[in-house]
Amino acid sequence: MTDLTTFVEAMDRCWMERRFLDLADFLADNVVIVAPGGVQRSQGLEAAIKSYREFMAHSSVGRFQTSGYVVTEHGTTAVVEYDWAMSWRTGAQNRDAAGREVLTLSGGPGAWRVIWRMQLPG
Repeated sequence: MTDLTTFVEAMDRCWMERRFLDLADFLADNVVIVAPGGVQRSQGLEAAIKSYREFMAHSSVGRFQTSGYVVTEHGTTAVVEYDWAMSWRTGAQNRDAAGREVLTLSGGPGAWRVIWRMQLPG
């Protein structure tokens, strides 16, 4: 695994463990999160943390698995792609989904921050 794979895994643990404020160590102040389908998007660290917090306030995650990491690094810019599969419960509904996450990072080694997050259908 690369340092960036470890970085992304640590970021995912933050929201899974409900350590939402720790996401600030991984997300840029002006991060853009694009919802599946590309129609809705949010911008900014506060909005990103709020989206993770709201999801976890209404959901119980039973399984979250990642695999197939591909890291492309060019100086102070990097792209991390990976497959994910998740099972969760929201209210009385059980849900399963899978897809591919695409993260664009900026900053360079030791200072990486996610500036763009997009999920593609599985």
